[in-house]
Amino acid sequence: MRFKLLCLPVIIIMALAACSSGAQSNAIPTINLGDNLSTPAANTAVSGGVTASGVVVADQVANMAFSMAGNLKQVQVAVGDQVQAGQVLLQLEDTAQQIQLQQVTLALQELTSPEAIANAKLAVSAAQLDVTNAQTVVNNQQYWKNEPLIQNYYANFVIAKDNLDKAQSAYDSAKVGQYINNANEAEAYQRLYDAQQAYNNAQYYYSLYSQKPTQRQLDEAQAKLELANATLTNAQNYLTALTGGTIPEAASGAALETYIQAKLAIQTAQNNLDATRLVAPFSGEVASIAVSSGDYVLPGQVILVLSDVSHLHVETTDLSERDVPLVKLGQIATVSIKALNQQVAGKVSAISPLADSLGGDVVYKTTILLDKLPANVRAGMSVDVQFSTGQ
Repeated sequence: MRFKLLCLPVIIIMALAACSSGAQSNAIPTINLGDNLSTPAANTAVSGGVTASGVVVADQVANMAFSMAGNLKQVQVAVGDQVQAGQVLLQLEDTAQQIQLQQVTLALQELTSPEAIANAKLAVSAAQLDVTNAQTVVNNQQYWKNEPLIQNYYANFVIAKDNLDKAQSAYDSAKVGQYINNANEAEAYQRLYDAQQAYNNAQYYYSLYSQKPTQRQLDEAQAKLELANATLTNAQNYLTALTGGTIPEAASGAALETYIQAKLAIQTAQNNLDATRLVAPFSGEVASIAVSSGDYVLPGQVILVLSDVSHLHVETTDLSERDVPLVKLGQIATVSIKALNQQVAGKVSAISPLADSLGGDVVYKTTILLDKLPANVRAGMSVDVQFSTGQ
């Protein structure tokens, strides 16, 4: 029993020794459990470049929608059609908009008619006369200190009073009844009437120039002059607007406001009419149409996609944050178009300053302009991009 126990360790040791002498020596891998984890290398090719996947993209893509709701009157294009910038693609029902435009157009035509322009000219003339009269009143208020002038008006007043008294006496002598019955009586009345008018006029001017005006009178006269000038300015600006001239930015007045509102109404009506038409913003190909004639569409509902198929570029989809520092603006790139099995040269035209996320990785979209477009290349085709880093 002791012998068996003593031999067991010997057999085990020999077995281990036999195994050690007969097997080939292999290195045991080292496991680093610290913080010095190795960073994966950049996605560089053997030639020193950086590779990325990408896609062919149209320079311009328009997801088109109406800004207003309505029934679709007409679809004027089909998928695959080549259209020109400004071409009408879809048309909503526009009867109400047409009527609105006609109504406001007629209203503006009435405001700018020959009769309206003539009335505007008369308003300017009347306003000019009001300014002259108001200015005279203001000027007259400065003469009350002119003694010789006052004496002259007083003399005129005395003479007019004497003439009025004489005319009154002559008329009283010629008058035979309640009504004028003969030429002498009529002539006497005419002289009396003229004398009364002359007296009234002389009395007015004597009173005007001989008395110092009150502050209220001065203020009132100045206010009337300012009002007359403002009215004249407004009338002139309105006439200028009606005749197609240029008016100051600060121009005002009720008539001018009415005219401007009429013009704005036409612009609004035209905009509403234009909103019933979906117009191509650029030349391109109709990629999709989601409606048919008679359909009811909502504002903002994308119903047509237009693509600029004649101007294409490439955008990367997975250029990582580790590789993007190796890519520069103007850098040469080789684009392999998978579907066509062709390679095309290009240059980097833009690198997005903002990152995207792709499967948890940080990527940056990079744009490559192709030196030439191969035949049959289409937007959406997959590509591989090789950036030459010069390393």
